[in-house]
Amino acid sequence: MFNSNSTKTQSINQIGKTIPALSSKAFIKQVNYTSTTKGLQTSAIYPTLANLTHCLCPVEILGLGNRMFQFATHFAVARSKGMRLIISKHSELNRIFKLHDIDLWDNITICSKFTVRLEKQNCAYDKNLLNFNSSQNIRLFPCLQSYKYFDNYTTELRKQFTFRDQIPQEAENDLNQIIKRHNIGSRRDITLVGVHVRRTDWLNNPHGYNVATPQYMTKAVQYFKSKYQNVMFIVSSLDLPWTRANMPNNTKVEYLSNPQREVIVATLSLCNHTITTVGSFGWWIGWLTGGEVTYFKWPAVEGTDLRKQYSKDYSDYFYPNWIGL
Repeated sequence: MFNSNSTKTQSINQIGKTIPALSSKAFIKQVNYTSTTKGLQTSAIYPTLANLTHCLCPVEILGLGNRMFQFATHFAVARSKGMRLIISKHSELNRIFKLHDIDLWDNITICSKFTVRLEKQNCAYDKNLLNFNSSQNIRLFPCLQSYKYFDNYTTELRKQFTFRDQIPQEAENDLNQIIKRHNIGSRRDITLVGVHVRRTDWLNNPHGYNVATPQYMTKAVQYFKSKYQNVMFIVSSLDLPWTRANMPNNTKVEYLSNPQREVIVATLSLCNHTITTVGSFGWWIGWLTGGEVTYFKWPAVEGTDLRKQYSKDYSDYFYPNWIGL
């Protein structure tokens, strides 16, 4: 998430000006676009503010989980307001996911001239953020980490967040090798729980980040073991020594070694359920998996700058059916 002490909601960039909207046909003709199955890609001529309106363009910052939040919010706002969503075709998201029915551009330099609207809190819903005229060109900033921005468009978003073919192939292969090592007939014969443990970059952080405790890990593991039969935990973490030391005994566990974060997300999302700890990366693993999700209830230290970025009870960030422990 982005550390910001600002609570302003007004636009902070007033470069753009309101101009009449162009029809789709006229727009494409003026800026020399070529229509493709991936959206609209620019060719030699790039648009200017004089012929561009009704567009959204996220500021893609920080890690993959943050970028997914930024995309998801802009995607939902574009759908709800009848606007066009612009993404660089060279972006990490387009490299990982089969993004479609949006505008994928070779060059998104013009987005820097869009009007920027700043949210009140990084991890809470701000309804005033969306109070703008759709004829403008807008960037919402910075982190947009609330499911409430895009909850009405989850079906469409799941299609957007479809992995490119080689990624799920690697993920399937990793899981099949695990199943084979344990002499399990098929995945139908076992309940797989994906576990993502985030610690390294949150330890000793001055802004108020909390990390999950050993007690949380025990509670989360026991929750699934008590509810389901024949449970195996598929674990990923950059701090494997701590994670290995704090996974409960007498538990069937496998640790992922693939260093590619998109493969980690894809592999864990193939599980039935999820244990998250803290951070947006784990949040999206839980969202993509779609089963039961547990989370550490205190991701921020009370009284810190980070705690102020969440709503009072964290309800804008965590889904109400997710299980806080």
